[in-house]
Amino acid sequence: MADLMTIGGNATSSYKMALAAVSTNISNLNTEGYSRQSIKMVADGAAPAVFVRMHDSFAESSLRSANSSLTSQQPTVKYADRVLNLIGSEAGSLTTALDKFFSSASRLGTDPSSDSLRQEFLSSANFLSSRVRTVAADLQDVVVDNNSEVAQRATELNGLSTQLSVINEELTKYGGKDQPPSLLDKRDVVLMKMSALAKIDVAFSDEGLAKVSLHNPNSSAVLVENSVVKELSVVGSNSPKNSQSIVYDAAGSNATLGAISGGLIGGLVAVKSAVIEPLVSNLNTMINSFVSSANSHHKAGINAQGDVNVSLFSVGADSNYAENMALSIASSAQISAAGRLRISQPENNTAEIQATLSYGQDASWNGAIESEFTVAFTGATSYTLTQNGATTAYDNFDINTGITLGDVKLMFDKAPAASDSFTVASNASGLGDNSNVKAIAALHTEKIVGDKTLRNFYIDEVGKIATYSDLSSMSFEAKQAVYDHAFSAKDQKSGVNLDEEAAELIRLQQAFQGAAKLMQVSAEIFEAMLQASR
Repeated sequence: MADLMTIGGNATSSYKMALAAVSTNISNLNTEGYSRQSIKMVADGAAPAVFVRMHDSFAESSLRSANSSLTSQQPTVKYADRVLNLIGSEAGSLTTALDKFFSSASRLGTDPSSDSLRQEFLSSANFLSSRVRTVAADLQDVVVDNNSEVAQRATELNGLSTQLSVINEELTKYGGKDQPPSLLDKRDVVLMKMSALAKIDVAFSDEGLAKVSLHNPNSSAVLVENSVVKELSVVGSNSPKNSQSIVYDAAGSNATLGAISGGLIGGLVAVKSAVIEPLVSNLNTMINSFVSSANSHHKAGINAQGDVNVSLFSVGADSNYAENMALSIASSAQISAAGRLRISQPENNTAEIQATLSYGQDASWNGAIESEFTVAFTGATSYTLTQNGATTAYDNFDINTGITLGDVKLMFDKAPAASDSFTVASNASGLGDNSNVKAIAALHTEKIVGDKTLRNFYIDEVGKIATYSDLSSMSFEAKQAVYDHAFSAKDQKSGVNLDEEAAELIRLQQAFQGAAKLMQVSAEIFEAMLQASR
């Protein structure tokens, strides 16, 4: 059993250490990652106290996990809002350009010979292609920025991995005993910063060394083990344009990683794959469908110069249709507003029969204007077709299917009578006829992108981004709450509270004074005992 003098001496030493711990806590109030220090007293006072680092490994792990989840939402909110502002704003939206184009096509259909309406149509077509290219280029800027940020964050993660390997090497010198609290704090700060970049799994050795690997589905990617570091790198590709992958240990296993979960890198990769890349792909699909349909009608018509098979737009040879979209004609005379053929009928035909032509019945049409032909009805279902001096008789007329010759279909609003005839010939001037531009204008309401119209398809894409943006914002708020709770739990154990430290300082000063008094009394008793023995 310890004597009174020893107990007093140990108590004095212990309270002195405790006062030093409080002083250190107060001076490190604003130090990043600092864990509060305290002392552990020996119950019987037979030995001096020891320093204790107030740390909860479970709370620390929970905070790292919450940190990864929270930071992953930051780029999703940022990039979703940026894309939404790009395609959903009045200045950047394609709906305005599409509406302007189809409106001008409809107006040109009312007076296809009007040079002012032709100029308006040409201008709106050029505006549409220019707006599409601008939106596509802006989206590629978003992709490039995302790629650049992923590369930057991967470099940061590599740097933190190197820092952690140095700390691990320092910790090995202590053999798991009497490790400096400041060194352990530095280790945990680095781990927290790593968790902000990617969700990580951490295992500690008996010596306190941290082994760090990426979380599923990349748990085999060990970033740091002891003092060994394996780095991440990014590899670019142009298939599709500005695509990028993350590679683990390029100098060794050279493994292309799947989706990175959590952290800024995970968020950047997630928003790119969930929002940006699908939007770019769908925009290209929409523009390719529109251009194919518009060109199909425009090529089937004839312009004021007598040319047929003229494209209205071009989209280039690769799959970047939106970026490559351009107007293919240079003057209003090249607008194929008219059908390449016209129908005429004699005055003695049955009154009020409307005959119309449509094209695109033969995919192998060679782009040449068909030779003039005449259809003469000989009965309710029989007719003759004369072309180039040759006449062929048919007896299978059906008003619902009309008459098809090569690429051309002739339809009637009511059944022709016997002796009615219709002559189809070249519409050489290409003026005064609105059939072709009306077909182009009608694309506005046709379902040419899957089962949707152009406008509805585009609005749906904007809606998807808006929904993703809203959900990301709500998720950010929820994960912020989880992070705040985890931070509070860690702070209760490790954080420095100035009021508590001030109160503890007063208590320890009084305890120190009491221990010193004990030593004084012990000395006086010992001196009295010596005097009594003389």
